[in-house]
Amino acid sequence: MERDLQIHSEDDDRLRAELAHVVEFFHELGHERCAMFFGWAWTGPDKTRLAMKTRDIPLLDLDAEIRRAEDAGLGHFAQDDVWVEFKGFTLKFQFCHHGGIHLFYSEPNELTRHFHDRWQAEGLEPMEFEKAQGASEWRRASGECA
Repeated sequence: MERDLQIHSEDDDRLRAELAHVVEFFHELGHERCAMFFGWAWTGPDKTRLAMKTRDIPLLDLDAEIRRAEDAGLGHFAQDDVWVEFKGFTLKFQFCHHGGIHLFYSEPNELTRHFHDRWQAEGLEPMEFEKAQGASEWRRASGECA
């Protein structure tokens, strides 16, 4: 079963605060690096492309990497996708193009519950969707979230 815990916000600063929390949270778990992936829209007017390439970077440089790409005119956080993954975990974050965050995972655990509870406490109204293996359609999850 694939699961997608998601929130949506019109406030880019709120989404950046969640990016900072992801960095802080995983850094406290001992992670020094992350894999990041810019979605297909991260392309400049001169056809400079960051899109569709996974990059292994220092975790504490994640926000700066995104801001450098924005400053270069290659894309915009919360309007263009940025994916973040951590070695040893079967989950990934998508800071998505429609002002939201998706946390993709297979089974609920302590980490997914942390983000569900945080987002709920922050008033971000997390929603969980699921997709059975081999299925193409996501559906709203029933029962206990995260």
